Amino acid sequence: MALFVSSLLHATSYRVVFFIVITWIVYIACVSVYRLFLHPLRRVPGPRLAALTQWVETYYECFKPPGGQFMWEYQKWHEKYGPIIRIGPNEVHIQDIRFYDTLYSNSRHSNKLKHLEHRFNNHTATFPTVEHNTHRMRRAAVNPYFSKRKIAQHSPHIQMIMDRLCDRVTSEFFHEGSVLNLSNMWGAFTGDIVVGYCLEEPYDFIMNDDFRAEFCDALVNLLDPVHFITQFPWMISAFKLLPDWLIAILSPPMASVHAFNAEMRRQILRAKAAHASSSSETKSPDAQEKSLFAALLESDLPARELGTERLQHEAIAVIGAGIETTTYSLSVCSYHVLSNKHIYDKLRAELVEAIPDPSQISPLDALMQLPYLTCVINETLRLAYGTPQRMPRLSPTPMTYPNPDEDSNGSGSGGKQTYYDIPVGCIVSMDNYTASHDPWAFPEPLEFRPERWADGARAPDGKPLTTYMVAFGRGTRSCVGMQLAYADLYVGLASFFRRFECELTGTARDAVDCYYDSFVPRAKPGTLGVRVKALTAL
Repeated sequence: MALFVSSLLHATSYRVVFFIVITWIVYIACVSVYRLFLHPLRRVPGPRLAALTQWVETYYECFKPPGGQFMWEYQKWHEKYGPIIRIGPNEVHIQDIRFYDTLYSNSRHSNKLKHLEHRFNNHTATFPTVEHNTHRMRRAAVNPYFSKRKIAQHSPHIQMIMDRLCDRVTSEFFHEGSVLNLSNMWGAFTGDIVVGYCLEEPYDFIMNDDFRAEFCDALVNLLDPVHFITQFPWMISAFKLLPDWLIAILSPPMASVHAFNAEMRRQILRAKAAHASSSSETKSPDAQEKSLFAALLESDLPARELGTERLQHEAIAVIGAGIETTTYSLSVCSYHVLSNKHIYDKLRAELVEAIPDPSQISPLDALMQLPYLTCVINETLRLAYGTPQRMPRLSPTPMTYPNPDEDSNGSGSGGKQTYYDIPVGCIVSMDNYTASHDPWAFPEPLEFRPERWADGARAPDGKPLTTYMVAFGRGTRSCVGMQLAYADLYVGLASFFRRFECELTGTARDAVDCYYDSFVPRAKPGTLGVRVKALTAL
């Protein structure tokens, strides 16, 4: 009897395994048929394997060294298939800068993707907010604080920090054989600016050894695993279950991330304590003298939006973005100006004429009127991208992409035109990298040519070329800190290049070119940033 029961169980287990395997095969076959032949995106060209499975993206983002390589792969697909391609089972990517304002329009109230909100463990911040109306509420509260007028009022403080930085450079780095790492220097500068503007307590990064700002290291460590967290979102939940000491053992770089997050929480608690102890019971009209988070605590945001964790998440996003993107932009500009004598001489000549006394840098509004400096900054932003990776959106309404069968000069005179319908529920994405390198708008797109922006330059369609400046994004989700970034760029670059003469040392272009995508552009592994030998302090 026992033998019979054992045989029956053994046979049954085989049948169960067989049934599971067959069911799985049938499921895979049905999904494959649907995605290839029945899906709403079936007419969009692209590689069949990418249409079948998300694992294509996962491979290029996570497993092809050094990671973050999907942006290069789908650019190859565009070369083969055209400006619109299907890069995933439910996603199309468009490489056509003329469509950028359509997708990221102020009138198109698109949602972000739910599975992306946890990438940086700050899902209640404004930046990763999924739903449009919630984002609009949060964004409306911070918008006034980043207006052009408010930043102009704050600009003397930015100049003060830059003056102190320049004094230190003069005293410590202008002697025989001295090497200055500009990438580190700009990181300390931008860190002090955004912290001083948004938080209660400064850190004075510009006085650190070699200008190493702890927040810069923390942000590198935060962003390095971004693709694994994006592709395997359960990793965030798993890490949250572990104590901090164990995470530090399993992943030592995460210790700096935890320290950064803890600092943001401490700063929010400090702002709340200062707000609670204030003797005033009415909202102060002097909001420009307050930090961002002190101002938010006096805003009309509902109480649920002013919780400690919510504001900590906002601080992580604002401080991180204010440091990472502007530091990279300043480094890109420094390299290209110093590696091209014509650009360097022309910029120096304009600065010397506009600023006769290098110890008295002109106010921000005067700097923003300098034509060549403005061209240099525009070209810098074009090659700094903000973020190089694609920015996916879920459209609330159907979209149509008109794909002209253009002739060789891009005039569209070929006559034939194909329309691709993109229904609600499908993901549509573009990216700043390919938009910024679109040869239609920017001939010789890899070249750093400030002159392309001169004299009210226009694109081939007659629109101002600045229409196609996308480093800060477009529409309702554009970068809230744009005016602060511009202030950093104008004050930092004008002050440095008016006060110092220097030359590159041990630095090639691969120290600033985007080699892989880590949400922000990352240079080739092993490069050490933009380094210079100081020659003269003026």
